[in-house]
Amino acid sequence: MPYYNSTLCVPRGGSKKLGKAVVVDSVIESVPAQHVLIRVDKFGWSANNITYGILGEDAHFRYFDFHPAPTTWSVSPKSHGVIPVWGFGTVVESKIEKIEVGERVFGYFPSAKYMMIRVDEKDINSFNFYALRPHLPADRRPYNQITRCKADPLYNEEEEEASMLYSPLFWTSFWAEDWLYSSHYRNASRVLISSASSKTGFCLALAIKKRLQKTPGLDIKVIGLTSSGNKDFVESLGLYDEVHLYSALSEVDVTAGPYCYVDVAGNPKLNSEIISHLGPSMSFGVTLGMSHVNDTTSSIKETAEKDPEAKLEMFFMPEWFAVVRGTTSVKDIAELRKEGWGWIMKDGTQWVKLEPSKGKKKVLDTYKKTLKGSIGPDRGLIFSLWEGDGEQLKAKL
Repeated sequence: MPYYNSTLCVPRGGSKKLGKAVVVDSVIESVPAQHVLIRVDKFGWSANNITYGILGEDAHFRYFDFHPAPTTWSVSPKSHGVIPVWGFGTVVESKIEKIEVGERVFGYFPSAKYMMIRVDEKDINSFNFYALRPHLPADRRPYNQITRCKADPLYNEEEEEASMLYSPLFWTSFWAEDWLYSSHYRNASRVLISSASSKTGFCLALAIKKRLQKTPGLDIKVIGLTSSGNKDFVESLGLYDEVHLYSALSEVDVTAGPYCYVDVAGNPKLNSEIISHLGPSMSFGVTLGMSHVNDTTSSIKETAEKDPEAKLEMFFMPEWFAVVRGTTSVKDIAELRKEGWGWIMKDGTQWVKLEPSKGKKKVLDTYKKTLKGSIGPDRGLIFSLWEGDGEQLKAKL
């Protein structure tokens, strides 16, 4: 039977093209052997997804290579990319004996109604199965993983929307802190975080605070940088020892370092100002994301190279997680994940108000608002290209 798909597609060509996104309809005529078709029921949306779009064609990150755009009269994989999202879905057709129709799953989906993937039949267990993407590096394995909810100890049906919103952001920040701690923050005594109101930013602050609670003798102060409109929100989190405005950067005490600077905003001009202000007190800098879209930003690599003295290192979670897997037992990793996830599900659900956007027009309109930065940090966006439960029910029949 045919499946009628809708996909949010963005023109290739860099951040300037992100505002020209379109929702395109196409038809999946059939499901081939070794493939699984998943109905994408809903997915989280944040500045993290904008980062995926900005870096869609980046030679290192290649986010547009996970989910090819459909081929229609108006778009093709050559002209457009599909921004990946983290969400929940349901298996609606399976050509794999070990994967059942009706299974609830979580994964790295396209911003679409459906995802069809070829599955590695040799790599299926009760917890996960994996999309086959041999054209991508092996360290992208976490992105290829489809989690089977019935066997996931962290899964809670009532927390689906909060978990898919926080999952990519929190785990990026959680493992970034683990990476920083592995070198004892290189003796930095202060961590300065730009875009402190972003979920990636405050999740990192949360992870540092939790590390301090369980590590006697570790003394780190967490400093947040934000805009005037977001300052009250940032201060209300209770995660930062100090909060300063971008416009009052001079208030950041350079004599109190050494500093680790974590760039979440991804704004080269801002980075230059911060690095100039910190001067020799900046021990090192890390680029963690891009919460601000601007015409001068094309890649994290470019951001780091704008100023040769910046020495901003790129943190890429899958690469560090591959190191962790080689040095830490599966049991210990599971315990770390359980502990960390408990933190964000306890506190994070109180920090944001979840707001659903359903249907093609509503999703496209809200998407464009996120590009303009008009969505407040206390709002958690939940997207679904399905018009509502009635349309999804028809798709099941």
